[in-house]
Amino acid sequence: MERVEASVAQRETEAEEEAVAAADTAQLVRGGMLLDNSGFSWNGDADGQCPICHEKWSSLSDASVAVLECGHATCAACLCHMRESVPATEERQDPLVPHGQSVTTRFQCPHCTLLLDPATVDNLALQAYQASDLLRFLAGHLATAVAPGLHDAVPAMLVHRRLDSAAVEKELFEIISRHAVGAAARTSGSLDSRRKQEVYLEARRPVVALQRELEREAEKLATLDKREDRLGPGAVSAERQSCRGRCDELRENLRAAQQNAAASIFATLNDESLGMGSDAGESEGLCIDLHGLHVAEAKTKFDELVVPVLPVLGRCVVVTGRGSHSKGGEAALREALVRHARHRALRCAVMQGNGGALEISRPVLDE
Repeated sequence: MERVEASVAQRETEAEEEAVAAADTAQLVRGGMLLDNSGFSWNGDADGQCPICHEKWSSLSDASVAVLECGHATCAACLCHMRESVPATEERQDPLVPHGQSVTTRFQCPHCTLLLDPATVDNLALQAYQASDLLRFLAGHLATAVAPGLHDAVPAMLVHRRLDSAAVEKELFEIISRHAVGAAARTSGSLDSRRKQEVYLEARRPVVALQRELEREAEKLATLDKREDRLGPGAVSAERQSCRGRCDELRENLRAAQQNAAASIFATLNDESLGMGSDAGESEGLCIDLHGLHVAEAKTKFDELVVPVLPVLGRCVVVTGRGSHSKGGEAALREALVRHARHRALRCAVMQGNGGALEISRPVLDE
């Protein structure tokens, strides 16, 4: 019995040591790097597939892929999902352990069972942040002018989005845009309601147009990928390659449009003296305007834009409106978000002197 217990303890100790090394050495790459092997070595076959979702690498050339210490690869999103879905208490039977006793299963490579530290995903998120010029640009502006420390929240947003940099780029741009309207709403005598909407909509117009075009092209590319899988290699290769090139072009144009739009919003609000100048000490903090959204959409935006940044910022103001134009004059959106925030165990209170805004802060357990 003592030999068994010693064996179990030794295995768990070795697993912990191995996990630390794996977290430090995992790499985040674009799926296309697995196909051309240009200056990159990994332990797999370019004609293969993700071991978790079984999507072919040829269909994931634009996706983020995690290459682990062992050299095996998996979709970054799949790796994140695995970390979320493997509970710490899950157990398996070890052949050296008598029946009825077990050893805790660890987060591991789906190919070779290399044991992984959950911090592997956090490391990959940091790599994604450092590799994206747009993420660093948007977060840097927000951290300097609006919410000091926001750039520290971006890796957590990436984990929340399963390492989808494009999704987080979109959300940071959304934060900037909605902060612009919210900051203007809280400042009397600067921008009237119509002008606030003009600033927001004018800045967003080219971004929204490119997002829609990219979505259409991405759907077309997915259809071509499936057709080639069904008909065989080369069946639609020319059309597929052209569509892929168009998607790449649109992604670059979208990033440039988001950066230009964000810069325009900041410049406009600086001119209007809305507390978004270079001195972070003058800022009243992050303010997200959800006024005018339907309840379901507002809850989604709350989860995407507010929840991930609270652990770093500590607090955030959410503009909901007083409900003056709602049926019956009730603040339906405000009350729905109050319930939603409290359901998430967040502190939530109507701002003193402003019945159309909520102050959201971290739960008591975080303090």
